[in-house]
Amino acid sequence: MTQSGTARSAPRAGARPVAAARRLRVVAPVAGGNGLFLAACVVLLLGGFVGVLLLNTAMAKGSYTMRDLQRQSDALTDRQDDLRHALDAVSGPGPLARRARTLGMVPAQTPAFLRLSDGEVLGVAKRATRDERFEVVTEPRIQVPTSVRATPTTTTASPSAPTARPSATPSPARSYPSASTR
Repeated sequence: MTQSGTARSAPRAGARPVAAARRLRVVAPVAGGNGLFLAACVVLLLGGFVGVLLLNTAMAKGSYTMRDLQRQSDALTDRQDDLRHALDAVSGPGPLARRARTLGMVPAQTPAFLRLSDGEVLGVAKRATRDERFEVVTEPRIQVPTSVRATPTTTTASPSAPTARPSATPSPARSYPSASTR
């Protein structure tokens, strides 16, 4: 062989012979699989939006309900405070004494006590006399140094306005159950 000869390429072992140019053609899409997947994604997306909308609506409704209940609770608390103040106004010593006076009651001069455990009467009660003037002591009288003087709060009542008189007889040493504990 000479060097001036033309070189030819040798055919490869796995290559096809080039016979003709390839033709390109349009292939039809695979039907069924893509539409179902797309529909499932859309349904999941819409379901998520609806779920979030329902959750948000329920939370807003709960917020309004809680606000209404809080207002109702505040109104009931105010009503309870008003009733407590009204009860305190009529159940103090002065109002009770005035009410007792209007019912014809008079303060006892010598009280007697009934021991509930055995029914024994302690002390000797005497018939009370109608006293036109008596006073209600709402604060105990305390000895205060002369540098700081405080006058005890007393109310002197007229015959139409009853008050209570502190008892001169000491109460028995034993304590008795109140009506609320029986």
